[in-house]
Amino acid sequence: MVGWAAWVTMVMWFLAPGAMGAEGEPATRSRHVPVIATGWDSPDTKQFREGLAAFEQWGVFDGTTLRASRRLATGEQKAATYAFANEKWEWSELADSLADLKAAQPATCLENYLMLYSNPGDVDWFDDDGWREVVDHWRLLARLAHEGGLRGLLFDAEPYTPPYSQFLYRAQAGRDAHTFAEYRTQARQRGREVMEAVAAEFPEVTIFSYRLFSDLLGLLDSGDLTRALEPDTYGLLPAFVDGWFDVAPSTVRVIEGTEDIGYRANSRAEYDGAFTRLKLHLADFLDPEHREKVDRQFRVGHSLYLDAYTNPPDNPWHIDHTGSTAAARLAANLASALGAADGLVWLYGEKARWWRAGHADSPFWPDAFPGAIDAIRRARDPAAYARAVWSAEPRPANLLPNADFATPADTEGPPEGWFQWQDDASHGSVRTAGGLVELRAMLNGCFGVVIPAKAGALYAVRVQTRSEGRGLASLSVGWKTAEGVWTASPQNRRFVGARPPDADGWCDVIGLVEVPASAGQMVFMGAAVGQLDESDRCWFRAPAAAQAGP
Repeated sequence: MVGWAAWVTMVMWFLAPGAMGAEGEPATRSRHVPVIATGWDSPDTKQFREGLAAFEQWGVFDGTTLRASRRLATGEQKAATYAFANEKWEWSELADSLADLKAAQPATCLENYLMLYSNPGDVDWFDDDGWREVVDHWRLLARLAHEGGLRGLLFDAEPYTPPYSQFLYRAQAGRDAHTFAEYRTQARQRGREVMEAVAAEFPEVTIFSYRLFSDLLGLLDSGDLTRALEPDTYGLLPAFVDGWFDVAPSTVRVIEGTEDIGYRANSRAEYDGAFTRLKLHLADFLDPEHREKVDRQFRVGHSLYLDAYTNPPDNPWHIDHTGSTAAARLAANLASALGAADGLVWLYGEKARWWRAGHADSPFWPDAFPGAIDAIRRARDPAAYARAVWSAEPRPANLLPNADFATPADTEGPPEGWFQWQDDASHGSVRTAGGLVELRAMLNGCFGVVIPAKAGALYAVRVQTRSEGRGLASLSVGWKTAEGVWTASPQNRRFVGARPPDADGWCDVIGLVEVPASAGQMVFMGAAVGQLDESDRCWFRAPAAAQAGP
């Protein structure tokens, strides 16, 4: 028999809300966080139009980032991405890019962002003529994104073009004439000008940035944030964004992409921590008057650097597989990122590609990173992943003993080889007959079976349920060590039917679980809670568990 204290622990998670899959993977999500692809292979507008259908066939992305170009009067093609430059652009030069976007017909990938870089970044904040052009570049790209049916702009603040750095005080031409405080005031004014121009063209724009404040979180405990910002590469960026919020209408959304954090993150705690710190401390970087506006309009996204999963261990950009596979680690981290984001999650890569055109000498990511597609599918919708396991041919081997609930006759109690339990306040019954197990008047109880399980392995679990009266029927999964001691209770899982029952009232209950490192056994249980009297009952049939990954 199982000890009373251990069962109390199990009862607590029976009653806890929310069913979870593998690490960080909700079995069903109440909100949708988009996943987009970006990287060196991001297409131009022509490649986007021509390759969109093939890109959507990957079946795992909600969108992408893409680049516009300008056709000059001479016929020369120039990139329209390096917006922080004292250079005249004309709307007519973007006609080809606009035609491409209007001709593109996305069916599933609707979260698409036009790229805008803060390079070359050689326009001093006090240069009125130069900033007139920078603001106009933002205006024209916002118009192009809006008329082209895109979600918004990708603003990349990173200084790629040395020796300039738009947000570094000491890199400014007028640093000897103006203090850091004066530059912050001027940067805020330029932020206002940019947002006024963008919002006039695209009132519902989303400005997604690879990084805004995440690189600055380490300065919060410096003792004097203003002094700490002065020598920082992104020291003027908060003031620039403050200007956005000075004038942004309520329809504008801003998404922080947490680039550097996400590229290195390898646990749910790291993603959760980034989300929490940004939400709690964003106001420390901005004017306090913007707190409520920021709460409504600012979102946190996360990043994953695909190359880090395939790089060798001695590479400084390497994600430890923690004894598992690269694909399993990607799935766990993507699930964690999705669970700790209210903006979007972006996958960045350099060594391979998702798009057919561009970097044609590079392999496609599914070839360079075996299992990557399945990993993304698993993280995005673990229940669908588990359903695919059960619909595969041939069917996977069922690891549960006596899964047909065979008994020589009707039996008061669970099937042979299975146990039963209910708490002290529950006075229900368990009955096995005709391949069904019935739980009746069960305030809180279950029947179940224990099977060996491999730490780190992925399992698809399934059972069918039918109910009458009050109460909830569920499939619950707990963990024991190889020696039979309960372990890893935070990773216990409970699943309920997510789809309407069939004509006979049966629901498929399907889930995906990952075995905790400390576990050597899985406890598979059909459970019922909230049944109050004999008129309340539920039935279980066709239980199954199968390995779904290494």
